[in-house]
Amino acid sequence: MTRKAGINKQTTAGRDLLQDYPDDLIINRPDLKSRPLILGEGILTLLFWGFWFYLWLPLISVVAWLLGFQILYSHIMALGGLDELLVQLNIFSIGIFAASGILALWSFYNLKRYGAYNRRNKIYTTDMHGLAAHLSLSTEELAEIQQAKTLIFSFDEEGDIQTIATPADRFAVAEQPKFICTP
Repeated sequence: MTRKAGINKQTTAGRDLLQDYPDDLIINRPDLKSRPLILGEGILTLLFWGFWFYLWLPLISVVAWLLGFQILYSHIMALGGLDELLVQLNIFSIGIFAASGILALWSFYNLKRYGAYNRRNKIYTTDMHGLAAHLSLSTEELAEIQQAKTLIFSFDEEGDIQTIATPADRFAVAEQPKFICTP
């Protein structure tokens, strides 16, 4: 048997074994996060986005000054147009609240209409045998790799894993099959 025929046979066997696995083997399980963790991540994200916008304030001030907002300030403060500004702010706030209400009603409608449908694909859990077959390794070699503190990966021109090196050994990885997941 030639080398290419052996690789094609191994690739076909790998496809049969791993046909239910998605393209990427990155584990993403947001359903395992607790509510406090999700809330904490959201608060941290909001805090850092606010800090990021705060860092842009000097540039925004310079651009506003170049666009003539200094003249607007002098007309409102120096010439006494503050009362008219408050009347206009009242009208603008009513418009903002109306637009926000319409948006909230639209999102509520979408939640009621489409909220029961879960269009997310199932996330498959990766077992030792499937991952070992995907990497063309034995389960013992995979267990040793998982226990290693340091791993060195080398890739070929297509971006597939060629070798995995640990301080103790090097494991050669055969040609990686390409998978297409269909529901």
